Amino acid sequence: MAQINNNGTARSVTTKDFNERVKRALVDKRDPQPRAKPAPRRFQTATRASAN
Repeated sequence: MAQINNNGTARSVTTKDFNERVKRALVDKRDPQPRAKPAPRRFQTATRASAN
């Protein structure tokens, strides 16, 4: 394969090439699962009757 001297400039990427690269990058990743919300904390409040 011949080397092309691009002098440090960015190469253009076609949409097809970009999509193929993204597909390859995402092959090994798991699907994100929504995390379960933690149970709300129920704090007991002191009543006046118990304070006396």
